[in-house]
Amino acid sequence: MRAHRLLIAAGGILAATLATTVASADSWSRTQVKIVVPYAAGGGTDAIARLFGAALSDELHKTFIVVNRPGGKSLVAYQAAIAEPSDGSTLLFDNSSHTLQELYKNLPYDPAKDLVPVSLVSVISSILVVSPRLGVNTLEEFVAHVRAHPAKINCGSYGVGTISHLQEELLNRAAKIEMVHVPYKGSAPALNDLVGGHIDALFVDALAAQPLVKAGKIKALAAVGNRRAKAYPDLPTFPELNYAELGTPGWVGFFARTGMPQAIIDRLGEALKKIAATPELAARLRDLGAEPYASSPAEFAEIIRKDAARWKNIVVERGIPIE
Repeated sequence: MRAHRLLIAAGGILAATLATTVASADSWSRTQVKIVVPYAAGGGTDAIARLFGAALSDELHKTFIVVNRPGGKSLVAYQAAIAEPSDGSTLLFDNSSHTLQELYKNLPYDPAKDLVPVSLVSVISSILVVSPRLGVNTLEEFVAHVRAHPAKINCGSYGVGTISHLQEELLNRAAKIEMVHVPYKGSAPALNDLVGGHIDALFVDALAAQPLVKAGKIKALAAVGNRRAKAYPDLPTFPELNYAELGTPGWVGFFARTGMPQAIIDRLGEALKKIAATPELAARLRDLGAEPYASSPAEFAEIIRKDAARWKNIVVERGIPIE
């Protein structure tokens, strides 16, 4: 009799556990989900966010909408995402510039405590592009040109302390050269000035530069990362040219508000892994100069940790003012 009662009790506990799990999984009742992007529409990160947003809409039968919140070194977007409830109604989509957040001073939030990594979804190439007026055709010729014109060759970036700026500083250190840094508020104005001849060089994402490279208005010299960009099969990587320091590619991925139910994070991760494995999405990513990459939250967190340590090192060594 006692055994019978124990079985009934155990069955009740199991039923309660299953009910809680189902309720937790069904807690994502939102039919519309915002994907907050810290950059203006049209750039590489925005394009990939929209690609995954459309795929998630199909896979999860919800409406995923990209909301662009550029400005303030991503502070505007981060504040907007963190201000939302942790009920699955809002996600943040950022690139490897996220790893710089911990270097900024006096932030009104704590990115490590207020956000959790969900999944890295793609690695994306940055390339070094230069003005044709320099008359150089290879990275070796460019480095020699900078050495022959000390403190006269300008290199643009998306802003002080951004990934494009830090990649410039890595090249300065590795090649023992000194380019003059010219910060902009994003890739579009920097590319405009490169085409216009107001700056000489720029580290930029492969997608943003592609039309201008194809039109011959700017020249691509090398790609960041250990693999050649599919969109630029003839473009050598920096490690191929003996610059191993520039062998780590950029990435893009999803973040959630801390406190989001684990069931929702797991469901998102499963959907993103399935999406990343589809040949159609892989082909579209490669058209954008990117590659699919699915990770667990723990794997994503470890990549962020390693990247942050590397960028902190170059910031300290080069004395870059991070505010």
